Amino acid sequence: MAVSPLAAALKKAVGGNDTIQGVKVWLSTGFPPLNKAISGSYRGGFPSGRIIEMFGPSSAGKTLLATQAMISAQRMGGIAVFLDHENSFVSELAAKYGLNIDEDDGQWVYKQPDTFEDSVELTGKLLKTVRENKLIPDEAPIIIVYDSLASMVPRSKFAKMEAGDDLGMNDNTALARATAANFPTLAAWARKYNCCMLFLNQIRTKIGVMFGDPTTSPGGNAPEFYASVRIKLGRSQIKEGSEKTGQSIGAECIKNKVSEPFQRATWDYYFDTDRGFDVIGSSIDHLCEVGILEKSSGYIKYGEKKYRRKELVSFFEERGVEAMLPLFDKAEKKTALVEASEEE
Repeated sequence: MAVSPLAAALKKAVGGNDTIQGVKVWLSTGFPPLNKAISGSYRGGFPSGRIIEMFGPSSAGKTLLATQAMISAQRMGGIAVFLDHENSFVSELAAKYGLNIDEDDGQWVYKQPDTFEDSVELTGKLLKTVRENKLIPDEAPIIIVYDSLASMVPRSKFAKMEAGDDLGMNDNTALARATAANFPTLAAWARKYNCCMLFLNQIRTKIGVMFGDPTTSPGGNAPEFYASVRIKLGRSQIKEGSEKTGQSIGAECIKNKVSEPFQRATWDYYFDTDRGFDVIGSSIDHLCEVGILEKSSGYIKYGEKKYRRKELVSFFEERGVEAMLPLFDKAEKKTALVEASEEE
């Protein structure tokens, strides 16, 4: 097709159109139903090249999901970075899940910055060093986890603290100003350097809210605008008798610019580290809910056999969650067929 005089004049003045960047790399959360809620695919997960905010109450599993994403990045030949402002990361536990914490391998960077601005400067320095020197392939992801946004002290406030000034309550907008000034740069770096920036965050309660959800996350409005995905976590207790043994975690994508928003996923987490993140059991429950596994009279049918839930969990634990991927692929096809029929 011939180029019109208008197009020719515009190309001469400002150049051709830039390529719209899609998500090329997805970092698995370790739980396929959550991958589906975030990315629209059971084999997806957190999008690389974007900012993600995940917030919820304490001990809701935010760091665990971040660890699973870091493991995913390392397995793709990428780099995992953890900026620990809360001073709460336990590397030995993360290594138990499969994270490579050997500093000499180069795939693991752990830092404890003093301020919000220190984290931003470290982010820029690391991304430019890795990408401009081509230390890893272009398609290999970099994930940077910030734990947490609420605990990132702005430099202005830190300087007052170091000087011994009385902080009081007179500087409670400092973090909001810092995020507003720096998140545009972080978003540009995430796109330019193919980096997944995962901000973990706490929750706060709005005063005087009579209707709707009174909870919000600290850091001002900038994270809400610049995050492509915002995931809100909730929890309820799991008891065996009178003993509290774990938590049932629920996640909702309250903002999503890479897939359909307001999708949910639920899973169980046990305090016993030998049980921990119940990926297999929670995946079985999900597959029953979507009709891929048939459940009746306390038994679940898989193939030509029927199993008790505990037996089926043991069956897949011996084979790994990878053995369940064909079932999730089947669920993906079923969802696509339903959506196609609804469009007709």
